[in-house]
Order: sequence, then structure tokens, then C-alpha cells
Amino acid sequence: MSYSLLRRLLLSVLFVLVGLTGSVYAEERSGGAVSHSSKSLTGTWYSEDGTITFKANGTVNYEGKRYYFAVGNGGLIQLSRKGSSRAIPYQLSGGKLTLTVNGKASVYRRKR
Repeated sequence: MSYSLLRRLLLSVLFVLVGLTGSVYAEERSGGAVSHSSKSLTGTWYSEDGTITFKANGTVNYEGKRYYFAVGNGGLIQLSRKGSSRAIPYQLSGGKLTLTVNGKASVYRRKR
């Protein structure tokens, strides 16, 4: 089995296990909560804590490492790479992306 096919299979299983149904969600309102698509995160975001770049190909550069990412309607960004994965709570509002890692909220802004 090729590495690419194996990676896709593992990511699909991971998404199912964490309750995600895919990597791209349409903008929708459900019970007052807004779900964002991975497309709405695409670009480079800046904060005093660093820079995050979400790419249209489903990868993100975060904390100096390259991950594959998926956006869930539960307010989580799922990051996956060889041998590891992590879910990061996020909020996207008013042009600000807030990530909460280890109880610390970091606010990022995108420069266009």
C-alpha cells in the first residue's frame, strides 16, 4: 500500500473517530453556532505568538511543523502528521482567529 493511500486511510479513520464527517464544511448556522470551512482559514495568520499558514491543499505550518488539517463543526481544528494528531479549539470571528492551546488563548489576524 502506498504511503499516500495509507495516510488518507488513517486520516479518514481519525476523522470518524473524532466525530468529523470530512475536511471541508459549508458555512452554516446550526443551533446558533457557526461552522467554518477550511477555505475560510486559508492564508497566513499573525500574532505575537507566531505565524500560522493554512494552505488550500489541506496542510498547515504550525509551530514549525507541517500538518494536515481538518475543520469540524464542534469548534475544533484537527491537526495530523506521521504518528501524531491533536485537536485545537478555535473561534473565527470578525477577522480574528483565536486558538486555545493548553488553556492559553492566542489571537491571530490575517493580512491580506
